[in-house]
Amino acid sequence: MSRGTEIYKKLIDEFVEMSRSCVDANKVRNGDVAWDKDSVIARLTQNDRDILADYILKAYSSAIFDVLDLLEWYVCCRDMKITIDGEILPTDKFEGIQNDFIGRCDGWEWTKE
Repeated sequence: MSRGTEIYKKLIDEFVEMSRSCVDANKVRNGDVAWDKDSVIARLTQNDRDILADYILKAYSSAIFDVLDLLEWYVCCRDMKITIDGEILPTDKFEGIQNDFIGRCDGWEWTKE
């Protein structure tokens, strides 16, 4: 497997890991929202905070997808290359940047070379 492919897989997996935790979602879940001590979140039950935190986390993951989708557009339509440590990443090797992210989030395994 090429070094660029290894780096690409690692980058996508880092985005997947990032999508599983969000500072603001964690703060809502723990009731640690200093900016909202006397407002809505402070009055929520733990179950309601968990539901809201899950919603925030899904929105955060969706935002990561949107950014990757834009990068994919630039790669496909504007001939952009993504380079890390001098290696051009093979963003078209699998299903596309944003689809690789979603697939890996859903437990998809990388194909063997």
